[in-house]
Amino acid sequence: METIELVVAQVRDETARVRSFVLRRPDGGLLPAFDAGAHVDVTVQIEDGQVLQRSYSLCGDPGRHDSWRLGVLRVDDGRGASRAVHRNWQPGTRVRCSVPKNQFSLAALPLPPGARHLLIAGGIGITPLLAMARALRAQGEAWALHYAARSREDAAFVSELEGLAGGRLHLHLDGGDPAQGLDAQALLAMAPVDSHVYVCGPRGLNEAVIAAAAAAGWARERVHHEFFSAAAPTGSDGGFNVRLQASGRCIAVGASESVLDALLREGVQPLYDCRRGECGLCATTVVSGDIDHRDYVLSETERAQGRQMCICISRVRSGELVLDL
Repeated sequence: METIELVVAQVRDETARVRSFVLRRPDGGLLPAFDAGAHVDVTVQIEDGQVLQRSYSLCGDPGRHDSWRLGVLRVDDGRGASRAVHRNWQPGTRVRCSVPKNQFSLAALPLPPGARHLLIAGGIGITPLLAMARALRAQGEAWALHYAARSREDAAFVSELEGLAGGRLHLHLDGGDPAQGLDAQALLAMAPVDSHVYVCGPRGLNEAVIAAAAAAGWARERVHHEFFSAAAPTGSDGGFNVRLQASGRCIAVGASESVLDALLREGVQPLYDCRRGECGLCATTVVSGDIDHRDYVLSETERAQGRQMCICISRVRSGELVLDL
């Protein structure tokens, strides 16, 4: 993975738990360009000395090339990466980042007359959509931003968004009761024909928007999403064996690990990136197996054919899985 050493130039508290960081080259030079929706992978050393890779969306202006801006939510019950970022990143701190990657990009512009870009954010999911809002405004596109949060105090960048979006910004403050929050079904039902929707937030919000779009008959290519993490294993998940056809190796996959994790554990190096079933890079040819598809990439036709699976997230319902590896 290509990385760049950067220096923290500015730190700002956006809420009690969200902090933004402006990163620059130590020599003040220009950074690689990025498109709205992109993220970078950051190397973080946590308290026990482990070095982790974490992905953070670029929430700054895509038109600027002198700095990158990240928004990081401190997760107090996580593995410790976000706590380490909040604790250790101060002005002057050197950090190492990947070049920008984008699996959550805006649709090709311009949209048909009358259509609009519908941005839906939940919590820290506002970060990629903040960059999208800046890009759409600069390009003169029709758009609206719906931002769901517990309260105004929990809504990061809200004052900045009010200045940027004006009447295009719609806050949905639920006070901790999701039933009082954003109504995805009603929102999509009112959207103009040929619009595109982009959602980033907690899994429940993302899945509600994806389900509402499917129920309303939206084409999959008009529904864009980015999850924070892969879905947790379900209570019914069990272990199984995966056989690699080329070598004949048989590898056990535990109930709480993915096929990808099991392969990496045993020294097999397939292609992969997002680990959430969104990018499709890990899609692998299946020789045999009763696949439980959990990705957001393969079409219904591809799923029915059963010839491919995203090994970062999908499993088998029973029996052995044989892959063309």
